[in-house]
Amino acid sequence: MLKLTVAMVAIALSGTASAAGWRSLKVDGSSEDAFAQSLAEFKEELSAPRAYAFGEALKDIWVQGVQAAEAEQREYAAEDYYRQVDGLTYDEVVKLPDPTGATAKRRTREGARMTSPPRAALASSPWPTPPPPIGPTGEQRRGGNYTHPMQ
Repeated sequence: MLKLTVAMVAIALSGTASAAGWRSLKVDGSSEDAFAQSLAEFKEELSAPRAYAFGEALKDIWVQGVQAAEAEQREYAAEDYYRQVDGLTYDEVVKLPDPTGATAKRRTREGARMTSPPRAALASSPWPTPPPPIGPTGEQRRGGNYTHPMQ
């Protein structure tokens, strides 16, 4: 009975988290597995442009941590990184490398361009659509089930 109650509470809490959306998500840096799980939740909830900005900010945080550690002549370990991002929301993560938010805005725009090209750009592509392959006797071939008519 206790297991059933715990399962019902977990389901209710996960439903509440997704109802609140990506703004309520927080990075869980308590362990490597928890970190990976929280990133999977962010990936599921964020739009593609925001996911791009979020991922790039996480990379920047790592690079800045390594640089700071090198300046202090020490090693920057994964545990340091997890501790640094633990409990942060999307907005806090993307503003940590650049508190002005300009980099996050630029990356969100970049992510939008990368994930959904404008229809006009697709329609005016300089690359022609190739015709289907032509068989040895002039017939059009589709797929790999071609047999020569003389065989």
